[in-house]
Amino acid sequence: MTGRFGRVLALAALAAALGTPWEAPARAGAAPGIGVSQAALHQALREHALRLLDGKSLNVGALKGEVVVVNFWASWCPPCRRELMRLDALNADISRRGGRVVAISVDNDRSNASRFVARNRLRLPVAHDGPNGLARALDLSHLPFTMVLDREGQVAFTTLGAAESTVDGLIDRTQKLVAARPVVAEGESR
Repeated sequence: MTGRFGRVLALAALAAALGTPWEAPARAGAAPGIGVSQAALHQALREHALRLLDGKSLNVGALKGEVVVVNFWASWCPPCRRELMRLDALNADISRRGGRVVAISVDNDRSNASRFVARNRLRLPVAHDGPNGLARALDLSHLPFTMVLDREGQVAFTTLGAAESTVDGLIDRTQKLVAARPVVAEGESR
């Protein structure tokens, strides 16, 4: 791996091994943790098809109308693995109410992601996209990295890392977004 994302993954792995948090600075005009503009983010989400481990395809940009939690992780990242257990439970809860969690593995080897998902009996949708896919297109600064898209497909917030308080806040804020009913224009029916 070369370039900024390769260096980010190497530094994130080192930080995870040392047990210390690490965060790259955000770029101007981007949400924290994303190194591209909002316009580039939305274009990448619209255009990038993900291949789920079950063989289906998913395009995150096509999920307007839902609250979508998009989590980037790797099987070699201990904080990522811990966070996924809680995100799996969040997905089970919000999927009945207009939300979903999508986990995107940046592992080089798809089988590492597949083994982890099977061993932990995860039920949330998991895509293997590798280090050169959407994570690179978004120029992410950190793993694990999570962004939450509101019902309009806009980034509501992002989280960097998987500290207990960070994941608690992510779950709480996501629950509030899902609970908020979309505004219905006059004359429309639900």
